Amino acid sequence: SPCMKSKFSPRILVAALLLALGVGGTAFAMSPERCGAGGGRMEQRMAYGMKEMARLHDELKLDAKQEAIWQEADKAGKASMSEMRDQRRKQHEEVLAAVSQPGADLRAIARQMDALRDAGRKQHEANRDRWLTVYDSLDAAQKEKARLFVKSRIEHMGQWGRFGPGGPARN
Repeated sequence: SPCMKSKFSPRILVAALLLALGVGGTAFAMSPERCGAGGGRMEQRMAYGMKEMARLHDELKLDAKQEAIWQEADKAGKASMSEMRDQRRKQHEEVLAAVSQPGADLRAIARQMDALRDAGRKQHEANRDRWLTVYDSLDAAQKEKARLFVKSRIEHMGQWGRFGPGGPARN
């Protein structure tokens, strides 16, 4: 199967090398395609997250002003996710092309990946700030519902291992 063949493809070897250099988290994040169950899980998580956001939206019973702020954040967030997906695909191709050159300077490639990671973090922070604007528009009871929603999402991410090996630290 294509998945078995790709196990030792140059893309995976590049990712392994970059992981050894301490910048590999981006290499896996930038991979434009996911193979087998991993890709299916990613899509399931996104679909679940969107469904949960819709549930929170319904629970908050927003007024017209809050609804406008929510819709703006939602629209901008979806556009940003699509843009980031396209950028990751392009960046992955650029990094792979650079590291595929004989005599490629791995320090320069690591710096390039650091710059890409920083740009991605800025996009993520802008998206987060849009949702914090929604939060700021809520009344106390709505903020409590939002807090409980975020708490449940963090607990859920821990179950999926999104915090790294072993999930989040437990007290």
